[in-house]
Amino acid sequence: MKLFVKTFGCQMNAHDTARIGEIMLRAGYSLTDDPREADVALINSCTVREKAWHKAISETGRLRLLKSRSREVVVGIVGCVAEQEGARIFALIPGVDLVVAPDHYAALPALIEEVRRERSPRAITGFDAGGAGDFLCADAARGGGSPLAFVTVMKGCDERCAYCIVPTVRGPERCRPPDDIVGEVRALTANGVREVTLLGQKVNAYRFGSTDFVALLERLDATPGLERLRFVSPHPRHMEPALASLYGRLRTLCESIHLPLQSGASSVLERMRRRYRADEYLEVTERLRTACPAIAITTDVIVGYPGETGAEFEETLGLIDRARFNGAFSFKYSPRPGTPAAALADDVPEEEKSRRLELVHERIERLEREWRSSLVGRTLEVLVVHEGRLAGQIGGRARNGQIVNFPAPGGQGFDRFKGALVEVAVTAVHPHSLKGVAV
Repeated sequence: MKLFVKTFGCQMNAHDTARIGEIMLRAGYSLTDDPREADVALINSCTVREKAWHKAISETGRLRLLKSRSREVVVGIVGCVAEQEGARIFALIPGVDLVVAPDHYAALPALIEEVRRERSPRAITGFDAGGAGDFLCADAARGGGSPLAFVTVMKGCDERCAYCIVPTVRGPERCRPPDDIVGEVRALTANGVREVTLLGQKVNAYRFGSTDFVALLERLDATPGLERLRFVSPHPRHMEPALASLYGRLRTLCESIHLPLQSGASSVLERMRRRYRADEYLEVTERLRTACPAIAITTDVIVGYPGETGAEFEETLGLIDRARFNGAFSFKYSPRPGTPAAALADDVPEEEKSRRLELVHERIERLEREWRSSLVGRTLEVLVVHEGRLAGQIGGRARNGQIVNFPAPGGQGFDRFKGALVEVAVTAVHPHSLKGVAV
């Protein structure tokens, strides 16, 4: 029996897909990248924006066509769209067999067997209690030899930003016991993992008993074999001075952070219910750069939020310049069902949203280009994780998040250097990567 899964959305979805694969492998399935070979075909969906929702629905509809080849193929949608829509999916996409929300992936093998046995669709939604067994941890022995791993430390979100559907589809905040997190990271490093990314919808709000996020990072920093530590996605109002001070102090904590802004106008942030002001956000970025001058800060920006005036948008452009972002994901506002913002008039014309988005792109690209050009001539530590497109080339990610490709030293192959930390002198800047030579 073969399983096909196509993933959309964030790193948490990528982590969930890997865990789904491990669950199904233990149930006797093998994995395939070709949906035409699959006995079970799933879409792991995202609904944080309207476009992502449409893409998930469209791709699930395409998988449904596999049934013309064999009625035995089980087609399903999992992830955030599954929680959002539930059994409504069956009317929306006739022929779908399975709808499973994120907190129920452990039940997938049994649910698939029920669908086959009873020849009727199944939908399971709702949230778990966040108990020790409710977090999907990696099967270190099945890691495939990758030097990279994701580890969930918390899930859900209690922020209730006016535009955000995440609390609806991921539930309330639930934190994982720190001993379980440390144990998983130790098992991963014992199996060759060098870099771990901690995951949570509001990861830096983590607290379990007396252990807060700072204490958790300090514990993990002492893990034997762990060379690098990252986390996503933090919330600006939880970037306390004690957390910022860890940059440049902890051995493993990489000099990069993705810190969502959304708007540079305090008036818009208030309407968004973000619970911080623009000047407070800037204080956080300044605190981070003081602790670690080499840190790369990337962000998220929404343009065209209901009521956003031209003057408020100009405030966003101004903050981008002052924060000196090293990269960003920027989007047009799109209403999500059930959120407070969905009841507001979407009063910024589409043409104006497009204009503002283009201006943000131009501003960010200029800052990113200037920063990346400044890296030429510098030496960066690169964790080798892939082969380059050119013969004899290997590459990976520097601690600042940049992809760097370079010729394998001594003409040796990728297998010799996979998982190695290599000092690389940057020689050139390409659109999506840096080029260098090992030193």
